[in-house]
Amino acid sequence: MRIYLADLGHNLVTATSDTYPLGVGNLAAYAREYLESPTPLDVRIFKEPQDLKAALEQELPDIMGFSSYSWNHNLSMAFAAHVKQLNPDVLTLMGGPNFPLTDEEQDSWIRSLPAIDMHVRGPTYEGERAFLNTLQRFVEVGCKRDGMFEAAIDGAIFVQPGSGEILRGGEVPRIRDLDEIPSPYLTGLMDQFFDTGYFALMQLARGCPFTCTFCNSSVKSNSKAFRHSFERTKADLDYIVERINHASPLCFADDNFGMYVQDEQVADYLGHLMEKYDWPKYIRTTTGKNRGDRIIKVMRKAKGRLPMTSSVQSLNPVVLKNIKRDNISLDTYAEVQKELHKQGMQSYGELILCMPGETRESFMDAVDQLIETGVSRVAAHQLMLLHGAPLANPDSREKFGFKTRHRVVARCLGKYLGPFVVETEEMVVESESFSFQDYLDTRVFHLLLTIYYYEDNFGEAFKLARAAGVRPFQVVKHMLDNLDKAPAEIRQMVENYLQENQAELFETREECRAWAEENYDALISGELGGNLLSKYSMIGRFIHLKEALRFLHDTTAELLAGAGKDANGMLDAVFSYYDSIMLHVPFAETLDAEPVWTTRYDLLAWKESDYSGDLGEFRFDEERKYFTAVDPRIKATLNSRIKTFGEHASGLGRFTRTMFATDFRRQVVPADRIEKAG
Repeated sequence: MRIYLADLGHNLVTATSDTYPLGVGNLAAYAREYLESPTPLDVRIFKEPQDLKAALEQELPDIMGFSSYSWNHNLSMAFAAHVKQLNPDVLTLMGGPNFPLTDEEQDSWIRSLPAIDMHVRGPTYEGERAFLNTLQRFVEVGCKRDGMFEAAIDGAIFVQPGSGEILRGGEVPRIRDLDEIPSPYLTGLMDQFFDTGYFALMQLARGCPFTCTFCNSSVKSNSKAFRHSFERTKADLDYIVERINHASPLCFADDNFGMYVQDEQVADYLGHLMEKYDWPKYIRTTTGKNRGDRIIKVMRKAKGRLPMTSSVQSLNPVVLKNIKRDNISLDTYAEVQKELHKQGMQSYGELILCMPGETRESFMDAVDQLIETGVSRVAAHQLMLLHGAPLANPDSREKFGFKTRHRVVARCLGKYLGPFVVETEEMVVESESFSFQDYLDTRVFHLLLTIYYYEDNFGEAFKLARAAGVRPFQVVKHMLDNLDKAPAEIRQMVENYLQENQAELFETREECRAWAEENYDALISGELGGNLLSKYSMIGRFIHLKEALRFLHDTTAELLAGAGKDANGMLDAVFSYYDSIMLHVPFAETLDAEPVWTTRYDLLAWKESDYSGDLGEFRFDEERKYFTAVDPRIKATLNSRIKTFGEHASGLGRFTRTMFATDFRRQVVPADRIEKAG
């Protein structure tokens, strides 16, 4: 019995899904372990559309399964239709979180997808048992598609041929011990991905106790977390570290990593791997929403390579009530940030635009407050109405007066089988309390915030301003209010960003799709589209770096003068430092360049003192020289990522997500130290 499982990702612009396909790997491993079949089971996993196309041309499967996410649903459907054209008797299955919650919407949804025979569902999107039930039925009816539809299957939903009736199977019980799922790593199913440039993905715990209505992890049956044993996790990590490129990060598909006591043991072992192999250099995950004390312990054990994400989403009490969310107090966040800063660790804050009850004023105030707790970066995501999230249900849309628009999912389009394929998503751009103009204004503000207030990338300038009583929020807000004074390149960048923001929004999915097809070449080349915030922040950080620096310099100088602070010499020292250490496109040139930095201020000592006192207290008697060079490890990592993702704005956004801002700086060494050593 031949089964193909496809977790496809678009790849014509850049790789849009950057991790190993763990979900279908779990399905394959579970089926091979537990299916009772007289016929041997041959399971193959696919991530690249081109590989699946080639396999289908050589040999068709008996069963073809697809994952469905917001970024690959239509790509999966295109291949499902292709399979049915090649042989209608192939049984086609689909699973994944991209599925409505209400019965009425589910009925409408599956009737709109005739190329899919069955939707394999679990109550919490853990479909291993549901998938096994479906395969077992296939075996029982003689491995023929026609016999599959006589009765419901637990964990599956399908339209019964002939009668047109929708049959819903019962819910399957949750997997309480995740070790019940054999490891896709230890069974060799992931071996084919180690040399691809994609990132290793693991899941330690499954389930989320929080009920945030914008998230598709909030369903009631998902409220208790179950996990893998430490022994299993350790075995997977050992298997991965022996095979992976050690420049690659590690990703966890957990909703609340670090919140559970078992995560401390995992973090201890990660620390051991870092000491022995210098891997992982970066851990990407979502950290817990409470138990800040434990998260700090976990981050400490992970040696600063695990950033903490303070996902508050909003600080407006009305919003929090509307989305059924409880945040820990800002005072607690501030205490956590102090400890993280002491340990030299990173932390991020997250907000979401256009949440029900949010206003422009409350959103801007939340950014200011979040920065003041000490986070290293603030992300302001857009509110997407996702299948599987309660906020997307019809009653929620009506209650909160959402006005939505459709846009192309960044980089998710292509022609793989001939016909054009594009993914679209539905965004909230207006509510009863948040106008469309508010939406545009806050989008520009967030672009500036992302360029400048990113992991302390320009921390020295912001510390200089804070010493004069000017908060980081005030600096970025002043930029927003004085864009007409920005360098021409920055003004044009913001104008293009606004134009693309509005041009990418459409009343209907059909209009969005038609626009994408008409502008296909420009979207594929990167001239249009992509994740606009990522794309334009990359332009500001790496393509127009010199102009971005000039705008920050002039803005800071103006605010310092307004605060009665004469800091021109110190400000010039900070920005000459930036000119000497910051990398920019084209990386092929700047990675090898080693400029000499000359200064009258001991900026390094000021930083080492945690910016205590005034920079003026760190003035040298005479100018000193510093040599600069890129760390060889960073150079190797950057060259590897550029090869995989490219160094155009869209590609840069992919690999900078798993690197720190300081990775894009040259190291600085006093010239006299080199001369003495010589």
